[in-house]
Amino acid sequence: MSFKVQNTYNTSYIECDPTDFTIRSEQDILDLIVICGENGTHNVLIYESNLSPDFFDLKTTFAGALFQKFANYRMRGAGIISFEKIKSDRFKELISESNKGNLFRFFEDKPAAEKWLAQE
Repeated sequence: MSFKVQNTYNTSYIECDPTDFTIRSEQDILDLIVICGENGTHNVLIYESNLSPDFFDLKTTFAGALFQKFANYRMRGAGIISFEKIKSDRFKELISESNKGNLFRFFEDKPAAEKWLAQE
């Protein structure tokens, strides 16, 4: 898994390489949490390309598994996705509900995601 430790707005976070890592299983989620712990942060920036198609299919419950693991380990995640590509009304509802909380939020650009991650 390729990643960078970034520091923006005096907050560190793990930025997943958008071309070299796809979260396909709960073990991949746990591996990402371990990387954050090893690097002294609880913040992670994930790109749309890092998320398997199962994440966007709510019937698989994979998105819920990621959110649950993040909650259990007190992680904060920012996902950068193209909102216009999302066709599922249910997934749009998930985005809306998720973006009301402080666990995982979706953004269309990196600067907005970084700014949110810095708001501890």
